[in-house]
Amino acid sequence: MGFFSKIKALKVRDIAFFANGDHFYSKGLEVSIGKELKIAKYGLTLEELNPILHYLVEFIQDEKPVIKNGNKLTCFSWLILAQEEEDFFEILEIYPEQQGFAAGLNRTLQVLNQQLYVCDQLKVEPIFPDFDQIVTIDPLIRTGLPAHLFRWNRTAPDSGWVAITDNFDEDTMSLEEITVGQLMTYRPETVQFMALPFGYKVIWDGKDAKIAFDNNLMEN
Repeated sequence: MGFFSKIKALKVRDIAFFANGDHFYSKGLEVSIGKELKIAKYGLTLEELNPILHYLVEFIQDEKPVIKNGNKLTCFSWLILAQEEEDFFEILEIYPEQQGFAAGLNRTLQVLNQQLYVCDQLKVEPIFPDFDQIVTIDPLIRTGLPAHLFRWNRTAPDSGWVAITDNFDEDTMSLEEITVGQLMTYRPETVQFMALPFGYKVIWDGKDAKIAFDNNLMEN
């Protein structure tokens, strides 16, 4: 524990996070999950990671999960993985394009910041869907046509999101179900909107996204 005392810490509740070499480490989570956390820096600071570290600590202390090697966890609307490494769980994050996980939280933070920016602009509280929750789509979404988004008032495992193109024909085509993570992978431009609350819609007009609240979407 000697090197911990010489390094500036970030405190989340009663848990401290420290930088050492190329990683950040927790101090105090072992009592809850049997190990401390280890997170690759990759150019990030503790201050930048503050909202994610708060999320992780609150989840661990409040939900009291039993974390084992290889467990996948939703972090806001992205997906992370706990990989056992001696006395630590190293945190990896999903890179769907590579069909796997990589060390660090850069992508998770990027996704979070995009979603918070949109919600802040509209002065609304974000409602983050889980990475594995359901999205209903028009199959033409995969072709690259503009994807209009509608978030209905639904309960888990349904995220409430429906993605439709202008070319969808309900007489000849059927809607499909995919996950939030799959939609964000197929259509990266949708990432920024995924935390909009129920009742919001995003309509594309050329390259401009028009965001509005539609009370009709609040119907169950």
